[in-house]
Amino acid sequence: MRRSSALLATAALTSSAFLAPSAARADATDGTTRAASVTADKQATVITARMGPNSTVSPGTVMTVYGSVLRQASTGPEPVEGLEIQLDVPPDLLEAGSIKTTRTFADGSFRAAFTVGRQVGKSGAVTVRFEGNEVLTGSQAGLGTLNVRNYSEITDFNAIPEPHAYRDPIVADGRLYVRPGDTGATELPLYLEYSLDGKTWRVWAAQTLARPMYFTFNDAKLVTKDAYWRVRYPGSLLTMPSVSTVDFVDVKYRTEWYVFNASPEPVKKGGTITVKGQLFRFRDLASPAPNAPVYVYFRRAGTSKWVQMAATKTNVYGWFSKKFRASADGTWKAVYKESSGYIGSTSPADTVDVR
Repeated sequence: MRRSSALLATAALTSSAFLAPSAARADATDGTTRAASVTADKQATVITARMGPNSTVSPGTVMTVYGSVLRQASTGPEPVEGLEIQLDVPPDLLEAGSIKTTRTFADGSFRAAFTVGRQVGKSGAVTVRFEGNEVLTGSQAGLGTLNVRNYSEITDFNAIPEPHAYRDPIVADGRLYVRPGDTGATELPLYLEYSLDGKTWRVWAAQTLARPMYFTFNDAKLVTKDAYWRVRYPGSLLTMPSVSTVDFVDVKYRTEWYVFNASPEPVKKGGTITVKGQLFRFRDLASPAPNAPVYVYFRRAGTSKWVQMAATKTNVYGWFSKKFRASADGTWKAVYKESSGYIGSTSPADTVDVR
């Protein structure tokens, strides 16, 4: 073991300042000299350390311990190089063959690692220590309690539809995984949660999975506000908790075309086609949608392209009406495009035969 010159000097002190007066001179009666007794005070050491990545981890995780050792010299704390550092890990938490010892570097720092064992559900305290030597006292530091749990993850989470119609139920699905491998986990509680501000979460619905698998929430409760949504698994003594990604769902009022018609049918070429309809919106009560922008489209027979023919607005009763010159067979429709507060809707298509 390497030691600094200062430590070696401390261990080798033989100055008369450390000799008892009676032992410093020869005994005149027997002609012998008594052995000198030496007293050397050991210097105290202090260990500081931390362990990561977390205190609750899955089997097979590599845990890393970082720390340092300082000796309390007369001039103040000083680093010590070459000290052997021991990790104390309960056997139930340790993978066989893990390295548990290391030595300090020139700056007194050290780094050690060990692999977590496979016994899920085990917990125990981990410490790091220096045993001490002829010139330094031993010391140790607690690294906290290490918990071995299966790892869980919620993937593919989605809340639909988006945007969401006011007072419609929400559907949310995803998948819960528990790793490593098939751990026999059963009766797994899941909670669908919502938040109006993205900070405070409340439970909307709950279910229990027989095993890790795909899940769907389709509760009959009606949604009336914009909200953030997530799914949470609270974990157990054998499995770590997990939370899905967050999905923001914008709630808007639904709209629907109650009436739509393009007439007359058939119509003489060069004649007039009248396209009209009535748009409703669904808030707490259904009512006509006044002053709503409407776009009229036409698709000529034998083609797939819709061409915008006019832009207009509904009256106070939700009605619009537009007239067009009949030039070819084709299909008509009206579109209300999505806005900040309302979901868009498209009327049924109506085909007019031009003769």
